[in-house]
Amino acid sequence: MTLIGDKYDYADRGRGGSGDRVPLPAYCGTVTAEREPSGALGETVEDRLDGQEDPAAALAHGPAGDLLEAMPNRAALLDREGRVIAANRAWLSPMHYERADAPAWRPIGSHYLAGLSPTGPGDQIGAFVAGVLEVLDGRRRRYESEVARDGPRGRAWFLIQVSALQVNDNGPERLALITEEDVSARRRAQEALVASENRLRTIVTGAPIVLFSIDADGILSLFDGLGAAGLGVAPERVIGRSVFEVFAHVPQLLGAVRRAMSGETSVTTAPIGRMTFELRCSPAVTGEDRIEGVVGIATDITERARIERLKNEFVSIVSHELRTPLTSIRGSLGLLDGGVVGELEPRTRSLVKIALSNTERLIRLVNDILDLDKIETGKLELRSETLDPVVLADEAIAEIAGFAQECGVTLVRAFEPTSKVRGDRDRLLQVLINLMSNAIKFSKPGDTVRIELEQVTPGTVRFSVCDEGPGIAEDQLPKLFRKFSQLEESDTRSTGGSGLGLAISKAIVDAHGGVIGVESQPGVGSRFHFEIGESEAERPIRRFRAESSPFRKRRPRTGDQRGDAVIDLVESAVALIGTPTSDDDRRLARELHDQASSLARRRGLPVPVRSSLIRVASTLASLAVTDRAADEREQRHALAEALRCLEDEASRSL
Repeated sequence: MTLIGDKYDYADRGRGGSGDRVPLPAYCGTVTAEREPSGALGETVEDRLDGQEDPAAALAHGPAGDLLEAMPNRAALLDREGRVIAANRAWLSPMHYERADAPAWRPIGSHYLAGLSPTGPGDQIGAFVAGVLEVLDGRRRRYESEVARDGPRGRAWFLIQVSALQVNDNGPERLALITEEDVSARRRAQEALVASENRLRTIVTGAPIVLFSIDADGILSLFDGLGAAGLGVAPERVIGRSVFEVFAHVPQLLGAVRRAMSGETSVTTAPIGRMTFELRCSPAVTGEDRIEGVVGIATDITERARIERLKNEFVSIVSHELRTPLTSIRGSLGLLDGGVVGELEPRTRSLVKIALSNTERLIRLVNDILDLDKIETGKLELRSETLDPVVLADEAIAEIAGFAQECGVTLVRAFEPTSKVRGDRDRLLQVLINLMSNAIKFSKPGDTVRIELEQVTPGTVRFSVCDEGPGIAEDQLPKLFRKFSQLEESDTRSTGGSGLGLAISKAIVDAHGGVIGVESQPGVGSRFHFEIGESEAERPIRRFRAESSPFRKRRPRTGDQRGDAVIDLVESAVALIGTPTSDDDRRLARELHDQASSLARRRGLPVPVRSSLIRVASTLASLAVTDRAADEREQRHALAEALRCLEDEASRSL
């Protein structure tokens, strides 16, 4: 065997040579299967087989041949010179990308490396030839590589393994077992997976979003995306940390995470710095329907929120400016209609009544807009009190009965015994009246509207309003609870309305921690319902390992004035965690905020402790000014996490 190349030649030194070993470089020249002019090196495989004097050939045609045939992949034996001396049927058969009548790629008697031409020191073919020759020469026991081959049907990839075999214990003869496994499908699948991952990463890193994943203990396992810069955190610094620690200043996110952990997909918005993000959290469910964490996406909606805010401000200003003149106009028209200026002609009276009716409708629209603005900006105050659902429904029926009688609609009570609920009486009455008013509007004279009460679970009551109207098409249902939204059917527009009633009703029910929905069938009727139960602040929540470690009842003093001051702060602030915030609690939060800020400025404290004090001070400041129950609850959880972090840092550093 002769290797012909630009820089190196390699000739077998085993038999008929000097026996010296020539170091093989990574770059070899073209391999040819020439016959040598003399010596054993010039014998062919057929010559050896005829003489039966080569033990390697005898082994290849004995038990080894049976072993080759039993192998699932292409397999062959090479002699020391690299010639194929035995092979299984798979080796001698055409490959999948060749024609059925194609000859064997390397038949028995051919040189395995013949025709392989490296192009340079870093060439893959050169490295492959070098590796195979090292096994044939006895300088390594095994070599493995993936090699590409081009055929008429495209490129195919093979995993080639070459292993050295000793013919007998004492003789110098060695063989090489070579196997080839077609890994084209796996290679293409890997390339497709890499391409898909690259596309996804391009999308994630190029769009103003953040993808995140949280395990069952509240630890961030994924956090990536272009929007991470807007959140003020670097992905590599938050992976492996508790979401309750990293985002203690974003209570909206923590609330969405907790709801997702309880199995509920949650969507909310949160202002973070100068930006606004829409946060969507969903439970990560295993095949056994077990929640193992949370997956979510944060989308930068700063510009959209700005436009929405400008629109709301404009509507609010216009509404406030309209209310005063509209009230004056209604009063004047009412006086005219009442005959204060004398008896009006029938035609004039009719016009005054039309003007008065439309003025009252416009005033209701303005009031609805202002109510919705209060709800969306968090300025709507809910007066929580214990309510009897039956009494509440009867009051709504009494108030709407006159309108039902005018429309020829009968109101029917279908009440079951229920427990009492807590909520704002006037606002819940507003929701009930709105649902009954809609049901009456869409009913024909002679129809019946049923008002139902049922207890869904202990402490939770469902209010339902059922009509026999035209029903609602399935594709129209998503529009029902949107602002200024009316259905497309022509008969719905004849009933009037601003398109805000259901949006306001949903906002009120949401503020109570309840749910509202609808079931409808075209031509049969609709059932609107909402559920009210225990307040959100009283509902049990899932606790995470990252936030559930109990505070010690009594923390030992160290005698160090700085450390004891931190411990005193923690013990005082713990009282703010467990109960709804009162005025006294807000006053205490302000005092502790000043104390934490003062400690954070004190020289001599370790930097981690001072950083934790700043975080506690920030959380206390938020708690002192928060007036919404849901926000208070989130701030209490954020305070618990901040205090726990401070206590841990103090125990390590002081």
